[in-house]
Amino acid sequence: MVSKIVIDADLVTSKVFLCLTGAATHVYLLFLKRRQMKKSGRKGKERWVISNNGEIVFPYAEAKEKFGITPPRFQRALDQLVEHGFIDMAHLGGGMVKDISKYAISDRWGKYETDDFIHKHREKDTRGLGFKKKEALKVGNENVTRTSNTNVT
Repeated sequence: MVSKIVIDADLVTSKVFLCLTGAATHVYLLFLKRRQMKKSGRKGKERWVISNNGEIVFPYAEAKEKFGITPPRFQRALDQLVEHGFIDMAHLGGGMVKDISKYAISDRWGKYETDDFIHKHREKDTRGLGFKKKEALKVGNENVTRTSNTNVT
């Protein structure tokens, strides 16, 4: 279990971090808790890197059950974090078992409101997976014309 979360001092005092909503700030800290850090590089030139970047998972169900964050609120927090450069979508899951969204911690926030900032938005799932509304379901014989009840011989 992670006992400490290290946060860049420049991040905490940045204008972009201070404009995040409370839910987005909370979700970001929970993402930082999920990252795994390890030393990388040769001795004397080592630096800390995120070893699971691009593999961080945070399911909607867990956000709701463990932290009381409703799905719409969690979705808005994710949108805000991606748009402001704190996280990136590494893989857009389909909301089904074994196809879960994966995230990466990003440092794009450091260039927010500059010409060098790379704008990104959370991808919307357009595959049509999951539950469908009743209006979207089609009955297979809806275009069949009625025939008489008489037997044709």
